[in-house]
Amino acid sequence: MRGCVLLLAVPALMAQAPASVAPAMAASPTERLADAALAFAQTEAAKLGGEHHFKVAQPPRVPPTRPGGVVTYEPSHLSKREPLGRFFVVLALKVDGERVGMVRVDLEGNWVGTVLRAKGDLARKTELSADQVEPSPFDGVPPEGALTEVPQGQRLLRSVVSGKILTRADLEATPLVQSGDKVRLTSTHEALTISVDTIARSRAGMGDRVRLEAPGARHAVIAIVTGLGEARLQ
Repeated sequence: MRGCVLLLAVPALMAQAPASVAPAMAASPTERLADAALAFAQTEAAKLGGEHHFKVAQPPRVPPTRPGGVVTYEPSHLSKREPLGRFFVVLALKVDGERVGMVRVDLEGNWVGTVLRAKGDLARKTELSADQVEPSPFDGVPPEGALTEVPQGQRLLRSVVSGKILTRADLEATPLVQSGDKVRLTSTHEALTISVDTIARSRAGMGDRVRLEAPGARHAVIAIVTGLGEARLQ
C-alpha cells in the first residue's frame, strides 16, 4: 500500500515542478535573424569609436525554406557606413551551408559620445585649433561626419556660429601651396633621389595632389604635397 502511494506521488511532484527546470525553448528563426543582424551592427560600429545602441525597427520577415534543413544567417553589409538613425543589415540566408537568398533586417541606431562644438562664432578660413572648440556630450544621431577630435592642417570652409557641432563638411585642407608658388619636387627610386624646383599650377594642402611644371618640361606632373613648398612625385 505504501509503495502505491509513492508511485502516485511522483507524477504529482513532477507536475508541481517550477517552469524554470523545463528545457529552454530554442529561439525562433525571426529571433535568430534579428540577433545576427544586431551582433553584426555592433561589430561594425565598434570600428567607428564611441558607444552605439541598436534596436530592431520592425520584426524581420523570414522567407520560407525547405523543411528539415539547418538554416543559418551570414551577415554581408550595412546599408550605411555609419549605422545611425534608420538603416538595415543585409544577410545571406543559408540552408545546410548552401546560400539560397538574401534577407534584410531594419534597425535603428543611436550614438553616445563626445562631439566638438564651436566655442564662439568662427570666420571662414579660420585655422581650426583645440582652443576654438569645446567637447560636448551627445546621445542620439549626430550630424554626418561630426568631429570628435581636432584634425591637423584643416581650416573652416565656411563661417560657423557659436555652439554648432563641427563636421568634416565644414573643413578643408589648409593650403600649403598656392598656384604660382615655387615648389621643391622630390622623386625617389630605390637609392636614387632627385630634386628639382617647379612652379605650382594649382592650390593644394597637406597630402593633396598638386599640378607642377618644371623648367623646360613639356608637360605638367602631378605630385603629393608633403609640406610648405614641398611635394613628392607619386
